[in-house]
Amino acid sequence: MDIYERLIELRDAERFGNLIGMKHVKVERGYAEAELPVRPEFINLQGTIHGGVLLTLADVTGGTAACSYGKIVATVDNSYHFLRAKKDIKKLIAKATTIKAGRTIIVNDVKVLDQDGTLLGEGIFSYLPLDLPVETFEPVATAEHNN
Repeated sequence: MDIYERLIELRDAERFGNLIGMKHVKVERGYAEAELPVRPEFINLQGTIHGGVLLTLADVTGGTAACSYGKIVATVDNSYHFLRAKKDIKKLIAKATTIKAGRTIIVNDVKVLDQDGTLLGEGIFSYLPLDLPVETFEPVATAEHNN
């Protein structure tokens, strides 16, 4: 299994992404693409997609593209712009492309589109590479977390 297959496996097993139905469809060095079928719970009072759903999809997809350089990452900053509200969306697609991959910071441009290719939002996301290699990383156990 190569690093890109490993990333898809890790990300699609992530509990929150799994809960909302997010699936990664493509990962390459400096690029990731994910899809999210829209559920009724994602719709806000105006009948459009809740901004938190768009931002979550963008952040996780950007994080996957950042991980494609070999290390697990943590988000350190983002600036996301909600560009268009639209009704009757069936599927969201996020596309993340690295614009700078440094030793201490990876910066990605992330676009979120609907199934027709309409650009709904775009952001710049910064990630900190951690000392956790993708190939050997083991996620936290799925036991219930008690506060």
